[in-house]
Amino acid sequence: MLPSKMQVNKKLLPIKGHFFFFNAGTAPLVPYLSTYARQLGFSSATVGLIYTVLPIFGLIAKPLFGVIADRFKKQKIIFILFQIITIISFGSIYLIPENRNWTVELDCDGGFTYLQSCYKSKDSVDMCKVSSLSNQSSDATAICEMNCDMTSPKMWQTVCEHWHLPQYCYSETNNIQYSSSVSNVTLKTDNCAYIMANNVTMDGHIFSPQCRLGGEYVDVNEPCTFKCNNTKLSTAIGTGKVNMTCVDKKINYKLCSNNSAQLTELTKQPLNSECEASCDLDVNMPWRLMEICEWWKADTTSYCQPKTKLGEEFPKNLSFTGIILLAHTSAEDECVYMRLNHIELPDGNGQVTTHYPNCESRALYALKSELFRSSCEIRCNNAVVNELMEGASESRADSSKEYTSQFWLFFLLMILSWIGQAVVVTFADAICFNLLGPKVSLYGKQRLWGSFGWGIFSLLTGVLIDLFSDGAYKDYTIAFILMFVFMVGDVGVSCFVKTDSTKMSMNILADVGTLLSSLPTFIFLLWTIAVGMCTGLLWQFLFWLIEDISGLNCDGAAYIKTLQGLVSAIQTFGGEIPFLFVSGYVLKKVGHINMMSLVLLAFGVRFILYSFLSDPWWVLPIEMLQGITFGMFYPTMTSYATIVSPPGTETTVQGLVGAVFEGVGTSLGSFIGGQLYGTYGGWITFRSFGIGALVCCGLNWLAFFILKDKIGHARVPTGNDKTNDEQ
Repeated sequence: MLPSKMQVNKKLLPIKGHFFFFNAGTAPLVPYLSTYARQLGFSSATVGLIYTVLPIFGLIAKPLFGVIADRFKKQKIIFILFQIITIISFGSIYLIPENRNWTVELDCDGGFTYLQSCYKSKDSVDMCKVSSLSNQSSDATAICEMNCDMTSPKMWQTVCEHWHLPQYCYSETNNIQYSSSVSNVTLKTDNCAYIMANNVTMDGHIFSPQCRLGGEYVDVNEPCTFKCNNTKLSTAIGTGKVNMTCVDKKINYKLCSNNSAQLTELTKQPLNSECEASCDLDVNMPWRLMEICEWWKADTTSYCQPKTKLGEEFPKNLSFTGIILLAHTSAEDECVYMRLNHIELPDGNGQVTTHYPNCESRALYALKSELFRSSCEIRCNNAVVNELMEGASESRADSSKEYTSQFWLFFLLMILSWIGQAVVVTFADAICFNLLGPKVSLYGKQRLWGSFGWGIFSLLTGVLIDLFSDGAYKDYTIAFILMFVFMVGDVGVSCFVKTDSTKMSMNILADVGTLLSSLPTFIFLLWTIAVGMCTGLLWQFLFWLIEDISGLNCDGAAYIKTLQGLVSAIQTFGGEIPFLFVSGYVLKKVGHINMMSLVLLAFGVRFILYSFLSDPWWVLPIEMLQGITFGMFYPTMTSYATIVSPPGTETTVQGLVGAVFEGVGTSLGSFIGGQLYGTYGGWITFRSFGIGALVCCGLNWLAFFILKDKIGHARVPTGNDKTNDEQ
């Protein structure tokens, strides 16, 4: 049995339950939504813009529904309705389809094809990731699904000629004609003479008729009509034909005859002759022509221009599975290169064939850029590979292209979830103060249950996200599951919340207008805006800063969400909960006015400490300041608003103050912070805000010091001085 001086007020249990379940339900998502947006590909400026606009909707929704609730006394119905709206909007965010294909360029170096991902600057390249890939074993690979732009016929020439993909390179050419300079003749055991070609002239260009056999290469074996200016050779050929073939990596013409003596005569002395060749080609065997074009490096000739079947066009894209050798990853200047070892694609007959994407860095008579240029959409099964390509795409991204249908859907759902949370938080505070009556000093002891829920499940969510994720790309599924479970629990608990009827103001807007005309109240609202700006930066970009700091260490991605969860846990258990518990006592002793200045002082010190961090783990002791910047700030703001509210306008004034805090303060902080973060980085951004907070602290103290004779120090009334406070 509880001591007589420590009794439980059962009427307050449902509101305690709401604070716990609501914060346990929002903790898995709200701290991570800005980094989730970053993972979706939105820049800091875009995220800042989102969180600039969101509080404006809160600015409208809070007082609007506050007036509706006060006028029609529908607090509980609106309270539960917006909890349901929050659940639906948060859950729908998870259903937004991801578009995580990035673009790489194909690059040729030393006869091998490389994937090229270029960043905006050399300093943007994540060398930790590059080193982690290059240090892999020599046989370590990544499998990538690729879709390459093939609108350039020159790229098809490389694919046909060097990648050996004949099904895409049919030609209507059934005959090629050229001049060939031949010399010595060799007689072999098959009773055929092999006439070696020294060079060939095609389309006015001279080529060295090289060739290769074995492996993926095939013999051409094309029949040719040969007209030579050498009498012996012309007589030996007669009306017959020779067959083009490959001997010792050189084109030869194979002449077979029953007259062996005539063939032997050709071998007795060097045979120098110019011959006009007309070789027949099988259009159903495109390999042969492509081998000739590759061997001779005759890319610029009309015969070697890739052609499709009559009446057909080249496909605009080529899709295949590419296998990357991870050990062949390197960085040069602002670009990262990964070697494409081989590709796999169906041959049209239900079989998957393997091809090696060889290339020529500089083809004869053609620059590499003319012959080999293609960009490919790519998605790999290796997280680090994806992150490198994603980083390159982000660094070069055109901000105007961020506003896709995916962005607008995310933005719309964020607006709905923000409105839902804003109304729920405002109504919960108003209901809580309504239940407490004159004992407003006990508010912190009710609100700390929310901090319990937030601290436990923000930490648990961070650990679980890291556990179920691979590398820096995070899987947030568990966060959405926890959100749904606890938010549904919150709806159930809130059904038992009782809202006592209060005296209704007959002229709410006039009463609120009179309140706003008070100079101390005006200064209080300015203080609320200043704290809101600091809070906006903290909410949206503290986790970004932690990710940037952890990026200085190569193993930072493995623990980043766990660290972020620990940050939330320290904020709540080390900061918010102890201060919320004693907030009523502290406010009695210190006073609201002094506490306002202390909150800004704590923000200034906190942000300046952030700006000097180089090890992300040192952020944890700094989070103890959350006890002042939120644990004391929130009771100060809400209780002050309750004290100055005329009877019957409590929900309206709470909504107004909350709207000023989020709709103006956090909105400005998000916008300015996003712009500074994108331009100067996190360290300078937090340092600038820290200095600004210290300046505001001084101005706030000076303003209330000047007005002290008029207003005195506002204290939280206790209603009675008895010690048997109900919990």
